[in-house]
Amino acid sequence: MPPLPSVRKRLREGLADPFGCAPLSVQVRDKQSAMVVVADYTRNNAYDKWLPELLYQLNDCGIPDSAIQLYIGSGTHRPMSEDEKRACYTDEVWKRVEILDHDCDATDRMKKIGRTDYGTVIYVDQRIWDSEFLILTGGIMYHYFAGYSGGRKALMPGCCARETIIHNHSLAINKKTGGFDPRVKPGALVGNPVNEDMLQVASQIRPDMCVNVVLNSDKEISWLGVGDQGYKLRRGAAFLDESNLVEVAEPADIAIVGAGGQPKDLTLFQAHKSLRHSLAALKPGAKVFWLARAEHGEGTDEFQTWRQLSLDECQARVQREISLYAFCALSLKTITDQFDVHLISDLPAERVREWGMTPHQDIHRALSQELPANASGLRWAVIPDCSNLLPTKPKPPAEDGENKE
Repeated sequence: MPPLPSVRKRLREGLADPFGCAPLSVQVRDKQSAMVVVADYTRNNAYDKWLPELLYQLNDCGIPDSAIQLYIGSGTHRPMSEDEKRACYTDEVWKRVEILDHDCDATDRMKKIGRTDYGTVIYVDQRIWDSEFLILTGGIMYHYFAGYSGGRKALMPGCCARETIIHNHSLAINKKTGGFDPRVKPGALVGNPVNEDMLQVASQIRPDMCVNVVLNSDKEISWLGVGDQGYKLRRGAAFLDESNLVEVAEPADIAIVGAGGQPKDLTLFQAHKSLRHSLAALKPGAKVFWLARAEHGEGTDEFQTWRQLSLDECQARVQREISLYAFCALSLKTITDQFDVHLISDLPAERVREWGMTPHQDIHRALSQELPANASGLRWAVIPDCSNLLPTKPKPPAEDGENKE
């Protein structure tokens, strides 16, 4: 995906002629303030290339920096340090506007605004609900149970209470089997209950505008869209699919899978998406060399409580206890039960083994020690960054008489 020649120019064009809503200048004509929801340290959205320009455009429409707030839609993630904020949103933005932190456990700050058809009770930060003009921002990437990030995900889970987030995420699980609902997978929006529930949350909060980006493997912006959050998500997802949805004619016996580097592999929890995305490229029992540094460890203390459980024990626990970390743990245990996974990381070897993987610290040594004698005659898949690339099985051929279009 080639980079945009001028990101700021594309943003100005999008704000002047957005898709599915009125131009920025029209929408804020009678507004005195604005709230901009931004992603946290776990996402790279190249904010340095366009977030300052978004503030300038709000200024030009009559809203000064003193009336603009950035809201970090961090969901259940930890709060960011001041240094992290300056690095993520630029020193310029940090100095210009007030930056608000989200706390999913601040129940006194949460407002109940309704319920979805899926039974999710919607509690959202009162400051988001009271905002005069609400802009969502973020990046569109594949997500292992929401289908894609971007759009509505800035609000749910970004700005909601823990109770709301847990119930939404629980829709990913088949309660009878303790496994994942087959409708829930990366690259799936239509019919995906997690995504549809998120959309219902967003429709009740009613954001005014959305700015989403798609980054290429060099972390450059290849696509930037402005408009209604639902429309822009679908358009950005279609753009991503054109380059990053890859049909695999024959799955591999051996794979080298990269997690994409910082910040995508800061923890095992964050890096896991890249491993899950690779599944369609793998034969059952394939040997997978997974590079995920995890310099900040596995993740939260709660996530680590799943490490020593077997797959059966994970499935049984999910059926009686839903938590935000159950989904990743269940996914990891399922994958390591089906494939021979070798993890190249900074994690302690014993912890890696408890997750069901073989530990290594160096990819070259791992290959020299673990490759079978006939490796050169086997089929390989080498995916340097599978965090935002989605292998998929070929579509079945159309039968005679069926419309092949």
